[in-house]
Amino acid sequence: MNRPIYDPYGSEAEVRGEVKKTSNIFVTGTDTGVGKTVVSAWICKQAEATYWKPIQTGCELDSDSATVALLAKGTNIRAEKYRLRPALSPYDAAYIDRVKIDKLIFFEDIPDRTVVEGAGGILVPISDGFSMIDLAEATHSSVLIVAKSKLGFLNHIFMTVNVLNGRGIPVIGIVLIGGAETFLIKTIEKFSGVRVLLVLPIVEDIDSLISETPLPEEIKLALS
Repeated sequence: MNRPIYDPYGSEAEVRGEVKKTSNIFVTGTDTGVGKTVVSAWICKQAEATYWKPIQTGCELDSDSATVALLAKGTNIRAEKYRLRPALSPYDAAYIDRVKIDKLIFFEDIPDRTVVEGAGGILVPISDGFSMIDLAEATHSSVLIVAKSKLGFLNHIFMTVNVLNGRGIPVIGIVLIGGAETFLIKTIEKFSGVRVLLVLPIVEDIDSLISETPLPEEIKLALS
């Protein structure tokens, strides 16, 4: 079935014919600091995929690309389109840095089998009329949701899934960071309609975690 895609000129247009098929994964979170970068590095290391962080905020303190390069050595890393100093949403960071973000730049073709890491959650604003969900569409990606197990995260998961479903964007599954009881996983799957693919523990030895943990078949399929 055809689905609307983001029109960079300001409106939604119905796709005529088949939606462009790629094997890219957009990694989004239910919040900031939930583990998206570690999950992205894990996928890149296990699948030898390309990594891309289109927009890095808080760049004076942090670089997700550098973290992935360290954790998944040898990964092909595409340069960020924007590096902004404030550790805020791209929209607000660009305002403070007096940078005008050109959303059309994100519609450039990227290699298949690219892991695209977003900033924060799926509705975080990038520029006027353009947010992370539009970036996921622009890169023709399926979405992997990363959530840290903590109080209140169920609601964030369900809202994220609901928004993605409303736009017709494929959801690969959910990766939980931290502990999660079996009954909690069943609750997530029942009310979201999306599988919890894996629960990754919080450990100090991240290198061993991402080297020794195999990818679920759903992630392999999304990259194929």
